[in-house]
Amino acid sequence: MLSLKDSIKQIHYIRLVKDEDILPSLILYCKNNKIESGFVFGIGAVKKANLGYFDVISNQYLSRKFDFNAEILNCSGNVSKKANTGEYVIHIHMLLGDRECRSFGGHLMNDTMISVTGEFVIVETSNLLTRNLDEEFGLFLLNFTR
Repeated sequence: MLSLKDSIKQIHYIRLVKDEDILPSLILYCKNNKIESGFVFGIGAVKKANLGYFDVISNQYLSRKFDFNAEILNCSGNVSKKANTGEYVIHIHMLLGDRECRSFGGHLMNDTMISVTGEFVIVETSNLLTRNLDEEFGLFLLNFTR
C-alpha cells in the first residue's frame, strides 16, 4: 500500500452546459485555474457517453460508446499530472443510468457530452499528485514518492 496525507486548498464548483465534452472541459478548467491535484465528483446528464474498461490481459482500454440520454448517477476521480511531462490527467469513473433505471459505468473517456447540465466539484489539494509510467501495465499510475 502507498499513501499520502494531504489538506484541502480550495473547492471549485463547476457547471458544464449542453454539448460540452466532460473530460476536456474539466482539464481546461484545471489548466486555467492552475489546479495541479485534487479530487473530483459530479452528477448531471449526458446525451452520449464513451466509457472504458481496462483489460489486464491485453493491457488496453476497451471502450464502449452509448448514444442516448442518460443520467450521471455518480462520478468520482482525481486530478494529477504526469511526472515526466507535466500533462494533466483527470482519472474519473462514471456511473450512468438509462430510462429503464438500469445502470452501467466505466472509465470516463473523451466524447462524453452533456445533454442538460453537468454539476461538478473539484476539491483542490495542497500536495502535487504525479503519475509515473508503470511498465507492467503501461499505465501512468499515482506516484507518492518525492
